[in-house]
Amino acid sequence: MAHQVNPGKYVIALMVTIVVGPVMLWAGLIAVLTIIEQILSGFFDLSQATWTQFLNPWVWVGTESLGGTGGIMDALVGGPGAPGGTVNRYFTFMIFGLITAGCYASVRFIWSWAR
Repeated sequence: MAHQVNPGKYVIALMVTIVVGPVMLWAGLIAVLTIIEQILSGFFDLSQATWTQFLNPWVWVGTESLGGTGGIMDALVGGPGAPGGTVNRYFTFMIFGLITAGCYASVRFIWSWAR
């Protein structure tokens, strides 16, 4: 008896992938750039420069400056009005790494369920 394909499951898996996939790529890119930035900061002074600022949606809407001050993560950890740099790069890497891993696990689970 052959395995019967359910097209409804594939549609659901595709919809989940369309939503979760870009989040996974965005979070993974931030995680990779953050850890590279942390490694390079041991050799160069990167106190005012961040490679990940162009990925930050708060910069896009104008609530954070390109210099990294007043970010949402800084405000959550350091309180309102916290300067940029309150949040450690390793902490940022771990948060976005966990988001990436969770998205990846979700996509793998949904596609194995769809088969």
